[in-house]
Amino acid sequence: MYNKTMKLSVLEGALYTLAFNATQGFVYSTLALYYDFDPLLVSVLAVLPATSQLIQFLTPMIYKLIPSKQKAIFWLALIARTGFIVLPISIIGRIRNDIIVAVPFVLFSVLNSLVGSLWTSAMKNIVPEEQRNRYFGMRNTIATFAGLIAWVLYSLILQYFERELALLLIYSVSSVIFIVTAYLLYLHDIPETKVAEYSLLMPLGTLRNKKFRNFLLFVFIWNFAIQFAGPFFSYFEVSQLKVPYSYLGVLNVVNSVLAMFFYTFYGKVTSNIGEKNMIRYGITLALGIPFLYSIMTPSNYKYLLLIDVTVAAMAWSAINLAYFTLLLRIVDEPSEVYISMHAFVAGVASLIASLAGGFTLKAIRDVTIGNLTGYNIMFMLAFILRLAALIYFIKMDIGESHRPLKFSEISQIFLRRHKE
Repeated sequence: MYNKTMKLSVLEGALYTLAFNATQGFVYSTLALYYDFDPLLVSVLAVLPATSQLIQFLTPMIYKLIPSKQKAIFWLALIARTGFIVLPISIIGRIRNDIIVAVPFVLFSVLNSLVGSLWTSAMKNIVPEEQRNRYFGMRNTIATFAGLIAWVLYSLILQYFERELALLLIYSVSSVIFIVTAYLLYLHDIPETKVAEYSLLMPLGTLRNKKFRNFLLFVFIWNFAIQFAGPFFSYFEVSQLKVPYSYLGVLNVVNSVLAMFFYTFYGKVTSNIGEKNMIRYGITLALGIPFLYSIMTPSNYKYLLLIDVTVAAMAWSAINLAYFTLLLRIVDEPSEVYISMHAFVAGVASLIASLAGGFTLKAIRDVTIGNLTGYNIMFMLAFILRLAALIYFIKMDIGESHRPLKFSEISQIFLRRHKE
C-alpha cells in the first residue's frame, strides 16, 4: 500500500544525509572559524541535536495548529530546512554576525526534532513489522553511502578552494538539497492518526505502559552514558593526540564502508535473533570504544583508532538499526505521543550528561597518571557508565519474544548466516 512512500523515504534519507553532513564535523568547524564563533556559541550549537529532543514533548500539541500529520511533517521540515539559505546569503553579503548565522542551526534543531517524532510514528504504520529490520537496514546503508560521498566532496572543496568560496559552494548546494528533501516529504503518503484530545501532559499517560516505562529508564541511562564523554572524543583526537586530518579522513571512510556492510547484514538477521539481543550485542561492543580511548596516547593512537572505527561500525550499526525497530514495536497508539515522551527523556538525559561531563573534565583535565591524562580518566568513567547501562538493559523486561542470547551465541549465528 505504501511502496511508493517507502521508496521516497529511502531517497529522502540519502539526500538529507548529504545535506546534513554540511552542518557537522569539520565543515561546521570551518564555518565557526570563518565567523569567529564565541566558544560558548560553539558549545551550545554542538549539543543542540541531542538537547532539542526535549521539544518533542510538545509533539501532540502540533495538532492544535496543524491537525494533519502529513501537513505538519511537510511544513515543519520546509521551515526548518529552508532556513539554511541564510548561510550562503550571509557569505555573499559579507554579513559577519555570528548570531544571524546561528539562527538556522537553532531553528533546524528544534523544528526538525518535531519532524523526526512525527515521521517515526508514521513509519510505524507505513513499514510492515516483518519488513522493518531489512527495510531500515537498507535505508541506513544507502544514507551512510550518501554521507560518505558528502564527506569526500566537502573535504575536496575545502581543500582546493579558498575558504569563503568553499563555504559558499557547500552551503548553497546543501540548502537546495534540504528544500528538495522537504518536497519529498510532501510527496509521502502519511497515514493519519486519530487522537481524541491533545494536551501538554498527554505524553505522561504513556508511563502507564510498564514495558515502555522500563524502556524509558534504559533510554535515560544509555543517553547519559554516551553523552557524558561524547563531545570529547573528537576533541581529544585533535587537541591532545594531534592526529593528522588526513588520517582522520581515512578513518571516516573506513567507518562508513564498514557501517554500510553491517547495516545490510544486520538487517537480514535481526528478525531471527530479536531486537533486544541485537542491541545487547551492540552495547557490548560499544564498551570497547571508551576503553580504547582510556588507554590511547600519542604513541599508540594509530592502530587503536583503526580498531576503534571497526568496533564502532559493528556496534553502532547494530544499536541504531535494532533500537529504532524495538521502539516501534513497544509503543502503542497514538505512537507520536509515546515517541515524543521517548525523545523528551533522551533529551533530558543528554542535557544533564553534557553538563556533568563538562564539569567533570574541567575538574580532572590537568590530572596525569604516567602517560594517561584527565581525558583518559574521563573515558574510563564513560566505560563504567556504559557498563551500567548494559547491565540494566540485560535485566530489563519489555516482553521480548526471543529468548535471551549470550554474546557468543549471537556471534555464532552471525557467522553461520554469513557463510550461507
